[in-house]
Amino acid sequence: MSIEFASRSEGRIAFVVIGLLLLHLTLISVQVEDPSGTVLFKRWILEAGSPLLNGTSHLSRELTDLWTGYLWLRGAREENVRLQERVRDLGLLNHNLKQVQEENSRLRRLLAFGAAIPFETIGGRVVGRAPDFLANTLYLNRGTAEGIRSNQPVVSDSGVVGRTVLVTRTGCQVQLITNGDASVGVMVERTRTPGVVRGTENSLLDLNYISNTEDVAVGDIVLTSGLDGIYPKGLPIGKVVDSQKGKTGFRTIRVQPSADLVRMEEVLVLLGPPKPAPSPPAPLTGK
Repeated sequence: MSIEFASRSEGRIAFVVIGLLLLHLTLISVQVEDPSGTVLFKRWILEAGSPLLNGTSHLSRELTDLWTGYLWLRGAREENVRLQERVRDLGLLNHNLKQVQEENSRLRRLLAFGAAIPFETIGGRVVGRAPDFLANTLYLNRGTAEGIRSNQPVVSDSGVVGRTVLVTRTGCQVQLITNGDASVGVMVERTRTPGVVRGTENSLLDLNYISNTEDVAVGDIVLTSGLDGIYPKGLPIGKVVDSQKGKTGFRTIRVQPSADLVRMEEVLVLLGPPKPAPSPPAPLTGK
């Protein structure tokens, strides 16, 4: 047993001695420098950890780039949405401005046309049109509260539109000159030949009671004659687009209205002749 115990003791001593030698060599290597001046232990650690350091550095860059890209894309997307909303707002603003400019232009032409007519006028806006079976009537936002009455002429900046037929306090119905029940006393501007235009329920008017012997040509302008008691003399009605001799002794004549009866939005209602200016008082004379 003594021999076995001695062998075990020598084995433990050898193991301890080897461990101490390795520790000693490690401590010495920490202090030993290679020819480049780098401590060997540090160099071993650096070489062993380089792959890990490189991997973590690459991963860090990838994560940083991904986060930065995400933030940039998110910011760009939000900016794109804002820009699109701004473009839409500017488009609406530009559209509204264009509509205002067009309306302003129409109103100027309408006022200029009204200024040339020796009548008191009031402007009105088209607020409705009748369905197809009554398509030759429309409605204005003016009524008795503004002095509107039945049988008052309605005109646009291009010519005669029609006459008021039904009036309420706040609105009125207008019978267009193209209505089948409408008729207007007229004359041909060039020859002063009188006649009557009637509505046909379509876009053209019939010019009646013009003899076959009269000279009425395509392109002639037709004006109101003032003989019907409703429309004052000299207002544009339209232009002759067809004129042929008829079989009954009267010519068959078609007239295209001057006013755009489909697209007009503002009109003038003729209230009546302007009131005469009051006479100046007679001078006082002493006795």
